[in-house]
Amino acid sequence: MAEEVVERPCTPVICRRVRPSRQGRYHNQKFKAIAESFGLVIEHDAKIGWSVTALPAGAAAHYAATISNLDAAITAHRRAELHGAEDGRKSNNNGAAAACGCGRRIRASLAVLDAGPIVCSLCRDEFTPEN
Repeated sequence: MAEEVVERPCTPVICRRVRPSRQGRYHNQKFKAIAESFGLVIEHDAKIGWSVTALPAGAAAHYAATISNLDAAITAHRRAELHGAEDGRKSNNNGAAAACGCGRRIRASLAVLDAGPIVCSLCRDEFTPEN
C-alpha cells in the first residue's frame, strides 16, 4: 500500500522518474524521497533498492483515517471478488474432470473431450466426463 501512496500522486513527468525499474523490482532515490515526504521510513536493499518500507507511529496516526478508508475499500473489493460480484468471473480454467474405468482422473477442455476418445493406457478404458 505504501508504494501506491508514493507512486500514484505524481505528475506524468515525475512518474517516469519515480516508477520502479528492472520490471518493477527496484525503487530509485526519487521513490525514496517522495516516500519520506509522506512520513515513511525507507531503507535500502541490495537487490530491490529503496524498497524496505516502514510506517512510524506518528505517520500512522496522521494517516489513520485514510488507512482505515483504504482498508475498508480493499476488504469490500476482495469480499466481492471472493463471493462472486455481478461483474465477477463466471468460469474457470480448470477444464472438465473425466475418469476412466480404473479410477484415474484427468482434466481437459470440453472441446478436447468432444474431439474424440482419450484412452487410459492402464485399463484401456475411455476417459468420460464426470458431469
